[in-house]
Amino acid sequence: MKIDKLDLEIIKHLQEDARLSFRKLGKTLGIPHTTVFTRAERLVEKGIINKFSAVLHPHELGLQMGYVIIDAPPAESKKIAAKLASFDEVQNVFRTFDGKVISKVVVPNKKANVGFEEFLTKLENWNFTAYPVHDVVKYENTIHTGTLETLDIYSDK
Repeated sequence: MKIDKLDLEIIKHLQEDARLSFRKLGKTLGIPHTTVFTRAERLVEKGIINKFSAVLHPHELGLQMGYVIIDAPPAESKKIAAKLASFDEVQNVFRTFDGKVISKVVVPNKKANVGFEEFLTKLENWNFTAYPVHDVVKYENTIHTGTLETLDIYSDK
């Protein structure tokens, strides 16, 4: 699927505010709201837009965030990643080519990282390194428009 400049504008605005009505977005972009609706539906159907939601900041809510890197044998990494993904505390799971499994974990912020340490007890006998986050310098869940314009699926290059 290719996306064009209009798709990119719709994505940009919806990343900034997913509550924005298609009618208002249509006015902002100078196009009928039905066009915005049709384009947004197509982006959802193709999996480019995964869902419309509120983005919560874990630290601002008083939650503890951390990252766990599991050094898994490459043949086991897929199974370990699936197990990690099944935990409610795990928000993201990534696999690297060399077998590492990286996950973002969000837990209740108990004293002295106790919540994070309690989560780590679930990791069986896996060889892992844990990184509890002390300070969030930047927390972003959007993809910059300039980056989107470099994609092969962008047709206005």
